[in-house]
Amino acid sequence: MTRLGIRRRFYCFLFHNPELRDELFATSYVVPQRILAGIRSTLFIYCLAVLISNLAVNVAHGAGWNWAAYFTTLTFFGITLYYGFASYTTIAYAWKQQKIRTDGAATLVDSESASQSPPLSDIGEGYIKNSMPREIAQTQPPSLAHQVALASQWILYESFTCFAPLVSLIYWALLFPTQNDILDSGLDTWMGVSMHALNSVLMLCEVGVFAKTPYRYSHFWILFVFLALYLALAYFMVGVYGFYVYPFFDSRYFGGYIALICLLIIDIIAVVWVIMLMVHRLRDGLYPRWLLKRQRTTVF
Repeated sequence: MTRLGIRRRFYCFLFHNPELRDELFATSYVVPQRILAGIRSTLFIYCLAVLISNLAVNVAHGAGWNWAAYFTTLTFFGITLYYGFASYTTIAYAWKQQKIRTDGAATLVDSESASQSPPLSDIGEGYIKNSMPREIAQTQPPSLAHQVALASQWILYESFTCFAPLVSLIYWALLFPTQNDILDSGLDTWMGVSMHALNSVLMLCEVGVFAKTPYRYSHFWILFVFLALYLALAYFMVGVYGFYVYPFFDSRYFGGYIALICLLIIDIIAVVWVIMLMVHRLRDGLYPRWLLKRQRTTVF
């Protein structure tokens, strides 16, 4: 594929994708717009505080050099990044909607000016422009940065709603029973629970309550890319520092079973992905019907 072809496909994905619009990424079925913006901004600040605290503790204990090698850390970094993009898109959309509501009184032609409208032959471009609703007349195409933010939010959402449950499952089922001494202080407990339990809670809340973001089966390859990059990072740490991030990567103990372990992890991710697809189909089917029924009940 030529460079021009790649750029054209990238442009079409950003600006001609019917699913890459604010309504699907900056609104919720049940949470009002302003409240959603406040929740996501608060969660972004909280996740950023957890991440910085975890980095500071690791640096203080001389473990800062391998801090970014852990899948848990990278997953929580991805969740923090997701909330950063989600906060921006939600606040920007809330501000845009507020501006439209504020200027709403000046968007339509009043009855007096409509009754005194000039003949069709005398209508000029300026009159047409001034007579249009302001939200139409002043509509500007979205910027490249804004569309990239939406696309990044979509990729992070689809990826880390799968990775977060995987982190929680592997940590609490396999790693914590043999390393429970790491939670030996209040700070360690707070960071451990935030990065290994609250991560899944936050993502599940996004799926079930806060988000309207779609899930697409054709995007599953993105997870493979992330997992392949992480596997390369893990063995880079082995090759350069002789450090095994997780014990099941150590061929001295697991030998040829490492490949089976990797396949098992991929299978778990695939199962979580299918479950998430089903949950999103159920969510996007039930919530609109519930909202429609609620509106009819309110009217009558």
